[in-house]
Amino acid sequence: MRLLNISCKKATYLVSKKEQKRINLFDRIKLRIHLSICVLCRRFEKQSNLIIKNVTLTSADEKLSDEAKDRIIESLRNVP
Repeated sequence: MRLLNISCKKATYLVSKKEQKRINLFDRIKLRIHLSICVLCRRFEKQSNLIIKNVTLTSADEKLSDEAKDRIIESLRNVP
């Protein structure tokens, strides 16, 4: 069971890595187990997914409008 036990630091790393689709099966299993018991890491995952969903810039030179920034901030406030 110790092999499946990971720290919150490792879990947040795996959440970020998972967004880039660079996570193997064993890491996915470890992450799923950790997320099933850790409320804070689940919240991090939700917030991370929300940011990616709301921020889809096509170019590095583009800037978010004030309205878009306000929507993102409001969405983050509403995450349980």
